[in-house]
Amino acid sequence: MLKDYEIDKPILETDRLIIRVLNENDVPDLREWLGRDEIYTYWGRKASKNEKNPELMFIDARPWVKRKPSPDFNWGIVLKESNKVVGMIEVFNIQNARMGDIGYRISPEYWNMGITTEALKEVLRFIFENTELERLNGNADVRNIASNKVMEKCGFIKEGTVRQGKMVSVYCDYNIFGLLREDYAGLQGING
Repeated sequence: MLKDYEIDKPILETDRLIIRVLNENDVPDLREWLGRDEIYTYWGRKASKNEKNPELMFIDARPWVKRKPSPDFNWGIVLKESNKVVGMIEVFNIQNARMGDIGYRISPEYWNMGITTEALKEVLRFIFENTELERLNGNADVRNIASNKVMEKCGFIKEGTVRQGKMVSVYCDYNIFGLLREDYAGLQGING
């Protein structure tokens, strides 16, 4: 159940990766790639101040504000062999414990190595086996061939293309993907 993970987020593991919550010790790794312009080519916006200065991600600007536990999952993608943070993956915008959005980004040095696909497959396994979420959504700029392929490899179904729609803060054509719990279960029957 989602409630079980509002405070303590799980650590996920694959053959090559550890998927875990980021912490202050990860700042040097994040500084190497998180603010780089090429990551945001199809992201719908430029890098934020926190992304350019990742140490700010771990400073609470308003410590007096009592925060509600969040159902969202924000993980770092860590290579087991080097313990280096090379990406981020998240399930966010969770609505009514029923559906949420996925997002991911990875250091350009690690593009086209299957790392994002491996991480997303493990996140999907966790979400559909351990929470009540019924649907995950993903959007990808049509020009972002790699991101579109990642979603397709992980079983997401392309549900349509928004023409000249607003993706974050940029107007572009983007594909809408969805994956239902029943789609995931069907994939496990094929791949399992």
